[in-house]
Amino acid sequence: MPTKLATLTVVFLLSFSAAALAHDMRLEGTEWGVVSDNASAARFVSFAGEKRVFGFSGCNRFSGEYEQTDNQLLIKPLATTRMACPPDMMKREEEFLAMLGQVHSVVVEHTMLMLLDEGGAQITTLVRRAAE
Repeated sequence: MPTKLATLTVVFLLSFSAAALAHDMRLEGTEWGVVSDNASAARFVSFAGEKRVFGFSGCNRFSGEYEQTDNQLLIKPLATTRMACPPDMMKREEEFLAMLGQVHSVVVEHTMLMLLDEGGAQITTLVRRAAE
């Protein structure tokens, strides 16, 4: 008898864990930043309600829409402010925005968000941060 109870407990806990992991895959209400950036120029992307996305790309702010189905993610073309910055900052910004445009799917592991391209290759990893 104790063996059946232990087995049922393990099955229940595994089911609960799988449900929790699936729930954590939803990006709505989360914000993710580039690990290597310093605080004053930290690039980030925030997934808001109503499938809206916004953030800071290194020089300018951006906003737009996204679609997520399970681990599939499409970030639609983004609108940005048009401030000029030093060439190195503009290059980082262009790279960041291009990277967001290549995202096809995501993997969430604890506080890390791995962005993957259409072929499943990792584009980059972002770290979860407190929403502004």
